[in-house]
Amino acid sequence: MPICAKLVHSVTLIAQPRSKHPLVNTRALKSGRFQTHNRGTFGVLWFTDFGEKFWEACTTVDDNAKVKLRNSGFDEMNWSISFRFAGFKARLTASKYKGFFGNPRNSLIELKLGSENPNDLRMFLQALSTKFDKPPWMINNWKKAELKMGMNKEDIVDSWAKGMGREITEEETNGKSWTSSLFGSKTETSVVEEDEDIEVFENQDGEDVRMKIHGALEVEGDEYAIMSYADSFSSEFEIMKIERGKGDDVSYSAVEDEELYDDLSNAAQQHLESIGVL
Repeated sequence: MPICAKLVHSVTLIAQPRSKHPLVNTRALKSGRFQTHNRGTFGVLWFTDFGEKFWEACTTVDDNAKVKLRNSGFDEMNWSISFRFAGFKARLTASKYKGFFGNPRNSLIELKLGSENPNDLRMFLQALSTKFDKPPWMINNWKKAELKMGMNKEDIVDSWAKGMGREITEEETNGKSWTSSLFGSKTETSVVEEDEDIEVFENQDGEDVRMKIHGALEVEGDEYAIMSYADSFSSEFEIMKIERGKGDDVSYSAVEDEELYDDLSNAAQQHLESIGVL
């Protein structure tokens, strides 16, 4: 008697988390229990805003959705979790793709999702994408994402478009719809370019770190400098808030708001790419 194999339709998608919350207990996840924490370092992983929205979508279509931790590393950003719900099988895998510091913007999440029904797959992904204020396929650094995941910008966006069964506009991909309203404009590109401008900072070891300023972004009257490491060939860049005192006195401070930092980083990346820095 012939064996009838069920055809499974699947997609592989790459997403950019914006926040490390919620934090989830790893021991509970190993036994299939989902327990969140407001804070903590050991015994938790950064489920992130993407993971939270995905789990919310799972439980929306299936009250008995299952979740289980497959593996996790020492870093809270590195983990893999499997899901079963309403005829779907899924796996989220988070990994660091740039930088040295633990930060959601330094990580990516790979979503592998399969279903027997392609229409169910498309409808689920369409519903999932609407849960985010900023499209999850918008990546902070496309070049480094390609090195890590083996998918370039076109591949990442196209996989989401095919999975959802709809076209993704250029505005959705490049963020033009929000940068045009979010950023004030000193020039047509909202960037003030300066000549070779070096600032010297002191790191935690008391060593001098030279940063080159490539321009500034203005948001609601505040200015933010786009900086790279002057003595390094690294393509990493930093965003610092510009504090202007009396006369020519200028100082810099860190951007604490993660969502604002992500918005600034996307705009800064577009500028740095346009002038050949990235």
